[in-house]
Amino acid sequence: MKNGTAYAAKLKKVYAKQKQSVGAVEVPEPDDAMNRLAIGVLGVVNGDDFARRLVARMLTNVVGWNEVRVSNVVELQRAAGDTVESHAPYYERLLRALQSVYDHENALSLERLRTIGRREGRSFLEALDGVDEYAVASVILWSFGGHAIPVCDRLLDTLRAADVVHPDAPRADVQAFLERHVPAAEAKQFCVSMKSFVAPKRTAKSSAKKTVKKSTRSTSAKK
Repeated sequence: MKNGTAYAAKLKKVYAKQKQSVGAVEVPEPDDAMNRLAIGVLGVVNGDDFARRLVARMLTNVVGWNEVRVSNVVELQRAAGDTVESHAPYYERLLRALQSVYDHENALSLERLRTIGRREGRSFLEALDGVDEYAVASVILWSFGGHAIPVCDRLLDTLRAADVVHPDAPRADVQAFLERHVPAAEAKQFCVSMKSFVAPKRTAKSSAKKTVKKSTRSTSAKK
């Protein structure tokens, strides 16, 4: 990521302040990998808590993952109690992901990943149809305890607004940047703590300074 050293220093300050603000956090117990895969696929926009509720409702209205796999998007949204039309593509991605797991494993299970290396497991997840970098990181961190930091759209926007990451950096680059600068032992704490992080508002004074600088540059250019 561009200007990585400068952003790393900002990240360190922001995270230290956020940890102090939220205090001790409760880190969830390891999650079933298939459950976490679904949460990762459905939670890329609004985060884990939102997706966890959808998945929990969905599973109370179907008989296991195989019934989910053979359902259609409308049926899944109805089972999850999700009436937002724009969410449909994520359910379609979930169906593709489940079918991809089934095609690779001849079962709807990711438990085999416990028997292989972390790098090989990540490669397996990345190769699944319908699965993006957020879902991959979510499974690695919350099911297998690996070093990964999933960044949903909401957190990504907040980090950009706080000038903690480059404004043009894509999610994959931001996740890789965070994984380089947040130790594996703190990855879960970081994710839980940063859920409540709100980008500080830009003050009128700082905005005025930017306007003056911009005006000065424009005047110099004209000369």
